[in-house]
Amino acid sequence: MPTRNRFTRRNALGLGGMALAGAGLAACGGNTGGLTGGGDGGGGGGETLSQWYHQYGEDGTQDAATKYAASYEDATVKVNWVTGDYAARLSTALLSGGGVDVFENNGIAVDQAQQGRYTDLTDIMDPIKDQFNEASLGPVTIDGKIWGIPMILDPQHFYYRKSLFEKAGIEPPTTFDDLVAAATELTTPDQKGLFLGNNYDASSWAMVWAAGGSPLNEAKDAVGYNTPGYAEGLGSIQQMIKDDVLLTGAPSDWADPAAFAAGLAAITWGGCWALPALEGALDDIGVFPHPAVGSDGRQVAFMGSWNEQVAGNSEKADAAKAFAKWLWVDQTDHQTDWALSYGFHIPPITAVADQAEALKEGNGLEIATMAKDMGVTGPPEYTGDIGTPRDDAISNILKNGADPAEELAKAEEASNRAIGS
Repeated sequence: MPTRNRFTRRNALGLGGMALAGAGLAACGGNTGGLTGGGDGGGGGGETLSQWYHQYGEDGTQDAATKYAASYEDATVKVNWVTGDYAARLSTALLSGGGVDVFENNGIAVDQAQQGRYTDLTDIMDPIKDQFNEASLGPVTIDGKIWGIPMILDPQHFYYRKSLFEKAGIEPPTTFDDLVAAATELTTPDQKGLFLGNNYDASSWAMVWAAGGSPLNEAKDAVGYNTPGYAEGLGSIQQMIKDDVLLTGAPSDWADPAAFAAGLAAITWGGCWALPALEGALDDIGVFPHPAVGSDGRQVAFMGSWNEQVAGNSEKADAAKAFAKWLWVDQTDHQTDWALSYGFHIPPITAVADQAEALKEGNGLEIATMAKDMGVTGPPEYTGDIGTPRDDAISNILKNGADPAEELAKAEEASNRAIGS
């Protein structure tokens, strides 16, 4: 995985088995699966715990994880750096009892919680949940129980070239109509106005919330993505495609900042992980959230996440829970180091994010504020079976020019059948 981004495309696009998830967690490691030992820590003795991480790409991450474990005094913690297909190896270990006590995960699954593969962490999290970014708790909460401790948040948003906006007299858009107008005006023979990914769908998941909807209704017994604003927004993307305003055919897709850094577009959808590379390449970078779409819309920043969990079949669950809380709740220095020393991400504990120097000014502050004030995340109940009809509809709308309202109506029916409603 490139050092610019410790997160996978699955995490970038959301939780719940989205069909657009691409390569998934395997993208972070090599082609051969395995465990590589990190280090043993815990001078205080006690239980010996096995902690799993997927293979990160940034220099220093494995050493950092080992350092954190070694500083824990109440148990000996062995860090296992898992190469290859982390999701598959983790699923097997959680089913078979394959030597994992505490582990990171970016896709908490309802069926695995129901099958007892996770340990309920509500007793840890409920008294302190108000300390966390509110949106960070959605992906770890199922039926009122909390199954994970948020580790890191990755807001997604728009990047733009301030110098181009200033020259044209354009303010950062707050509505999707404003975004379309800006992208259209900034399109030149040498540069497109906007990059929404090579398939035009990079922001289509965040647009669910920006258009006044949500993946599921409050009762979670029917989908909530089919809103008039969503059809309107997708129709606007269709028009930008027809008007040749959108960049496509870029050498790398939207999650990689290379196309924007090379000046191929004036505005791009991207993730917070791209900020260091972009600020290193360009001196006029700005950020803004996804604009409100339609009359019932709102500005949002969609956030992917990684979370720490405890294996349901661990024979050392109490010791594993104590370690997980120590590392991802109590050790604020470790949390800041993990989020910001090897890349750019947002600590989920609000006070930790507020105190981080990198998040006190400039684009760092803007992104952290988006995460706190406008952050949204997908619920674990929105599974692949539920989401696939929407994904297929988006593809048909943006690739084939299908009518947005008709496609979303059909998708809604199919998604609700998958729910059983």
